Amino acid sequence: MRRRLEADRSQGHWGKEERVRALRLCPLFRDWPEARLGELGAVARAQSYARGADIGAQRAPRREVIVIAKGGVEICSGSAEGKRFVLGLAGAPDVLALVLLFSKVRLPYEFRAYAESVLLHLPCDALTAILDAEPILWRDVALLLCTRHGDSLRLLHNQTLGSLEQRMAATLAQLGRIHGIAAEEGIEVGLRLPQEQLGAMLGVTRQSVNRVLRDMERAAWIAIDYNRITIRDTAALEAIAREG
Repeated sequence: MRRRLEADRSQGHWGKEERVRALRLCPLFRDWPEARLGELGAVARAQSYARGADIGAQRAPRREVIVIAKGGVEICSGSAEGKRFVLGLAGAPDVLALVLLFSKVRLPYEFRAYAESVLLHLPCDALTAILDAEPILWRDVALLLCTRHGDSLRLLHNQTLGSLEQRMAATLAQLGRIHGIAAEEGIEVGLRLPQEQLGAMLGVTRQSVNRVLRDMERAAWIAIDYNRITIRDTAALEAIAREG
């Protein structure tokens, strides 16, 4: 599954204006001055990926920050025994690999497209030069990294302790906070969530995931529709998570 689609480089689809529009949707760049965003759009590289494709950030010849313009990315790692662990999920318009702005170390995880995706690759050297030219913009990078650090610690705690029901509730509540979209029935987790993927995140089988999700659906805490989950009672999930 290492297929990779060629980027659509036509000026009509992923030319500079289209790249700038995609960057503007990303929370990190939303409030950037138009001139700086234009500079970033000029150096950004759009690349399309098939579902399941390895993004290969670890082996890239140069360090790059990644913005998800379309689709979604699985952040994963593997053990020496060959077992795969899903550390997190990200969707448009998230930004990934920001740590590479500060360090040249090899990333301890991999990125994989879990849906057909378009990613914008931003060279770290060019992005750093833009930030240095207008240092106040570094504040947005620092705030985002601090927020993510807190989210990661909470998710690690919640996924390590407690029963499977508590860990599932904590995971869904966290995904809802980060990727939630207001819907008529509640908060739709704006990511495609196959049960195999949730199992990889929690270290359990698909059958165990299905059992817990169905119990939560019967309790009217969530609604499930073809790999889509809508949180109908966030307070209930958070209360279950706290029991751990």
